[in-house]
Amino acid sequence: MAKAAGVPLILLGLGNVGQALLRQILGPADSLMRQAGLRPVPTALADSSGVLFDPDGLPEERLDAALRAKADERGLGALPGSRPLDSLLSALLPGAIVVDATASTRTEPFLRAALEAGCSVALANKHPLSGPWEQARGFLQHARLRYEATVGAGLPVIATLRTLLATGDRIAAIEGCFSGTLGYLCAALERDQFYATAVAQARALGYTEPDPREDLSGRDVARKALILSRTVRACSSDASGWAIDLASVAVEPLYPDTLADVSVEAFMASASELDASYAARFAAAGAGGQTLRYVARIGPEGSSVGLVTVLRDSSLGALRGPANYVAFHTERYHDVPLAISGPGAGPEVTAAGVLGDIVDLVKLTTGAGRGLS
Repeated sequence: MAKAAGVPLILLGLGNVGQALLRQILGPADSLMRQAGLRPVPTALADSSGVLFDPDGLPEERLDAALRAKADERGLGALPGSRPLDSLLSALLPGAIVVDATASTRTEPFLRAALEAGCSVALANKHPLSGPWEQARGFLQHARLRYEATVGAGLPVIATLRTLLATGDRIAAIEGCFSGTLGYLCAALERDQFYATAVAQARALGYTEPDPREDLSGRDVARKALILSRTVRACSSDASGWAIDLASVAVEPLYPDTLADVSVEAFMASASELDASYAARFAAAGAGGQTLRYVARIGPEGSSVGLVTVLRDSSLGALRGPANYVAFHTERYHDVPLAISGPGAGPEVTAAGVLGDIVDLVKLTTGAGRGLS
């Protein structure tokens, strides 16, 4: 077998998802080579503190050192041979693949520069697609950009939607549960756990951000809803009415405004004040054979995310743990929607979604005939 050519890979962000992705890239290289005749070669790793860069490919010992440093909560800037962040521009070679595994709002200019330099881009970061519409539309419509992991982690949500649109189906509505964290919370409240206890347990298990309000606010679900709505808008010639900005998505946070600006410690201490109200809401739903789920509803008449009453034995009501569920109601799938369900949270499955995009982009690179020898 001929030696597979290497596709330069630039990884932004080495948090939980970035670390999982790097391990997966180093693991299934033979599979990638069999599929595409090419292999991804990490040439640059970057976090907020610095860059590791080698145009010929970072040696395995430097990649292992980077993973150990992040496991020890040290930045890449502390490692020997690290460079300042502005050196990343020199890594933008035509045919390279840039992966944004950050949660940063500041990567958009670099991603744009990467595309202009002839690179491809794979996103786990939702912010570039949920910022100003004119900027996001350029990403959504770009032939060398993929973003499967931004909605549903490793589930084929974006690929399914884009296939429906590309084959001429008309999307009437999209509905589902897009947050494993809020799914865990709703299932706990359904089991008569108190709100404060459920939030504390979710935080202890690592299901929430350090500040649980990042999840409880509903903003992350709203961004996912917006990305789906914008995908319809960007990929369809007749998609008027679908939301193109976050302000158009109605959001129900799972805490009151009075707790929005207090410290994390004060919020956790005050969470028990919400026990009675949420217990009453779930008890009322349960009395009628129903329950509550944090649901996104997206369509040309409007988009919303919040607690919705559903039948307990329905597809939404039966969800447990971090499972996601997405249903596409379309012209073809009218009587029974096309549904996707499975784990929608966790670094391993999110990284797998990004890796799938990388494989797709590697195949695209194969057609372009580019790569490192």
